[in-house]
Amino acid sequence: MVKKMTKKELEKPDIFRLAIERITTYISENRSKIYLVSGILTLLVLLSCGWYLYRMNYENNAQKIYSKANLESIKITMQGGNPDHNTLKMFSDVISQYPSSKAAMMANYQIGNISYNLGDIEASIKAYQEFLKEAPESAGDLKTLAYNGIGYCYEARSDFKNALESFEKAAAVKSAGSFECITYRNIARIYEEMKNKEKALEYYQKALKKTSDPSMEVILKRKISTIT
Repeated sequence: MVKKMTKKELEKPDIFRLAIERITTYISENRSKIYLVSGILTLLVLLSCGWYLYRMNYENNAQKIYSKANLESIKITMQGGNPDHNTLKMFSDVISQYPSSKAAMMANYQIGNISYNLGDIEASIKAYQEFLKEAPESAGDLKTLAYNGIGYCYEARSDFKNALESFEKAAAVKSAGSFECITYRNIARIYEEMKNKEKALEYYQKALKKTSDPSMEVILKRKISTIT
């Protein structure tokens, strides 16, 4: 049964109608402000969309050049050679043309590897350092390899202090488990060069625990036996 409305209830103002009237009045009195805010919001949306499209195109173009350089590098390696100055220039073009791209970050890593093989230690260290500045936490394995790469560079200069520091940074990288054996072996070797047999033995033993390669296990056991 429908409840019968009282006279008092009928005389009450319509809340919904009053709300509409208030909104209409506010809009009428603040029309210019509303237009300004709407215009700003529309502009921000357009700028955001434009920036997204620009960055997408930017990254795609950078990736095309990087992929071409990377394929050339892989091709040379599969043929038994080492990437040369021509490949180095291809990776350098990615950085010069698209410096803030993800591809440029990876190009720095590749340049670090190639420069080391070409004997340009200074350029190798610089490239690895540039890669590490931009590398995200998710690039754990590559960060480990980059720190190891810097360590090899300093070791080639017989700068064992900086080499040890770089290898220790490699060991400290999160999710660096894939290369623990290599990194511990590098640290052990540097301690051995620094005539610290106790620390060298410690890290050779750590490397032994992490290896799953039978041939490496034999090598490490022989190395440990010579120290002890």
